[in-house]
Amino acid sequence: MNVYGMLAMRHWERYAPKRVAAMTDRVGFFTDLGDQVETQVAALTDRLVGTPVDGESYPETVGRLTNARMRAEEIVLAELVWVEAPERSLVEARQEWDATRNSDSSLARWAERIQDAPETEPATAEIEQLANDWAVTLEFLYGLLASPVPNQYLVEHSGELAEAANIRFLREQA
Repeated sequence: MNVYGMLAMRHWERYAPKRVAAMTDRVGFFTDLGDQVETQVAALTDRLVGTPVDGESYPETVGRLTNARMRAEEIVLAELVWVEAPERSLVEARQEWDATRNSDSSLARWAERIQDAPETEPATAEIEQLANDWAVTLEFLYGLLASPVPNQYLVEHSGELAEAANIRFLREQA
């Protein structure tokens, strides 16, 4: 099995485990898939490589060839290998997201760091970016910064945090 077959097998085992489990000859399947990817990458690379420019240096030639190969790999892998997990429900996706996302308490730690060193107060652009990243309002963040106990503020505004988490989850699923 070539590198593309091994890559595909690892990807499918993670994102489509039910499909892999249903295969009668998974090694044969991924060996064939890897060979097919390799053949298509080579053919597409040849088409994408273009013609050398007069006076092209060796590093420029290597760059052009490498770029063509990488673009070909990206295209072929997207068509043949990268699969979404159709059997993963929205509930399962949300559970995985909840387990791996930044904890809300990191917002409290951010506010505490600023409160402990007021000279490091963030710029408006930084607060706006944080509000966008966390899907909360600017008023929420300014309230958090003004709160004497940021963790308590998060508890008192848990409904807003839950809604922000829903927005971030859905934004990442799109």
